[in-house]
Amino acid sequence: MSFTYISVLLIGFGFIAINLVIHSFFMFLILKSQSYYRRNYPHLKGMASIMGPILASTFLIIISCFIQVALWSLLVFDFGKFDNFNEALYFSGTTYTTIGAGKQYLVPPYRALEPMIACTGMLVTGLNTAILFAVISNIARKNRDFKGFFD
Repeated sequence: MSFTYISVLLIGFGFIAINLVIHSFFMFLILKSQSYYRRNYPHLKGMASIMGPILASTFLIIISCFIQVALWSLLVFDFGKFDNFNEALYFSGTTYTTIGAGKQYLVPPYRALEPMIACTGMLVTGLNTAILFAVISNIARKNRDFKGFFD
């Protein structure tokens, strides 16, 4: 393994760490928004009590994921392997979501970043699932009988 591969791996691991810090910040915002919603809107019943927290959480998750994809796009575009930023954004988005369209790819030594982008996306997907489960569990704990949810 040459020095170039090692430096690409170190840059990739640094970007994974940055992405996880960003995502942790947004997870904190989600939990904070839940306590805000519960404290300021205790009178809401039925669907109104569940829609606000879930929509707010989902919106924050989407923003977090877009920021992460944009950061990966800046990295791969900066390495100069794409004609324009839109191609780098498309590549990063499909790799992050593990769809991997295959229209674009990185050349060695930058190819090592592809599984790192995908690994970050998979890890964040698990964290997103966990945080949404926590939000829904919190709502379910508050409304144990679910009376009025569909009124």
